[in-house]
Amino acid sequence: MAAIDSAGTGAFLSVSAIFLTRSVGLSVAQVGLGLGCGAAVGLFTTVPVGGLADRYGPRRVLVGVSLWRAACYVVYPFVTSFATFAALVCVLGLVNEVAAPMEQAMVSRAVPPDDRVHTMAVMRSLRNVGFTVGVLLGGVALVADNWTAYAIVLFANAASFVILAVIAVTLPLAAATGSARARREISLKVLADRPFLVLTGINAILTLHMPLLSVGIPLWIAEHSHAPRAIVGPLLVVNTILCITLQVRASRGSDSPPGAARRLRQAGLALAVCCLLLALLPRLGMVPAIALLVAAMVALTGGELWQSAGGWGLSYALARPGQEGAYLSMFSLGAAVQQIAAPVLVATVVQVGTVGWVGLAALVAVTGLIAPLTATWASRSMRPERSDESLCETAA
Repeated sequence: MAAIDSAGTGAFLSVSAIFLTRSVGLSVAQVGLGLGCGAAVGLFTTVPVGGLADRYGPRRVLVGVSLWRAACYVVYPFVTSFATFAALVCVLGLVNEVAAPMEQAMVSRAVPPDDRVHTMAVMRSLRNVGFTVGVLLGGVALVADNWTAYAIVLFANAASFVILAVIAVTLPLAAATGSARARREISLKVLADRPFLVLTGINAILTLHMPLLSVGIPLWIAEHSHAPRAIVGPLLVVNTILCITLQVRASRGSDSPPGAARRLRQAGLALAVCCLLLALLPRLGMVPAIALLVAAMVALTGGELWQSAGGWGLSYALARPGQEGAYLSMFSLGAAVQQIAAPVLVATVVQVGTVGWVGLAALVAVTGLIAPLTATWASRSMRPERSDESLCETAA
């Protein structure tokens, strides 16, 4: 599921902006506005749709979401104006962000608790492989540069979601426990769980590695360094290779809240090192600048690997029994909010310069350092409910 999903997504992302601007004729501003509208819709629907999994099971929700997305991408090639594009991405946005937490919920039912983080790590490694393959396939369409080539990629992405739904239907899952079955309901109590919401925010801040990789580092190199702009490509290759080869190892010890919180602390410190190294970049000549950029990319990738592992471990461990769908969706939603706001923050840091990078380093370092304290707070808030759960199972 992970490999097929990411291959389709990689192919789509490599051609979508070019298709919309060259074949449909939209401006860059219109593309950005439409995507922003779709993302905004997801902010309001992700947790309620995720809550459906607590009532009907993650399999049914994931199958429905996958077929919904497939239908949207079948329509995508026939977008002809900004109005139809905005309408389509908003319809897609209704379910787009809930797919990832539903796959995570499926993992919780497909493998034993001690193997969940490890499985997510393996899946993420495969996602990087699949995404790379998808980007390469999308590159073929970019060479052809016509509507037909782009439409084939879009239809292929739609087909990937159909295949994902078929796999989800056939995947063997463990039955819910007696207590979980008794409590299966659509609940939004996660919105009142303050410790979990704070941890969601902490995790969201530490996902800044994504806009740093896609926006911050390329802009900083282009505008404020003596390094050649072409170095961006090899740096992305370094990141991809490290993610594929080291994600499983970086996830070890993240199965418990303390271990997962330590990973978030390591992520914050690693990202802080990356930011401080980037702050030094304008002062260096070409060769030292290239060496520093490689070191900064290694630090950023470490932050990325540890943040992913810590996020999986905490979201699994701190999700309330019987409400896993809503909790995992909320945790994932934090990263979605970051994807909307963080590019602006990172672009501002680039404009401010050295002081901005030092400030960003302080932000991520402090965020990582408070993660263990917040995880302890969240774990303590769960104890009464965990005790009640155990009593119910004993009585049953």
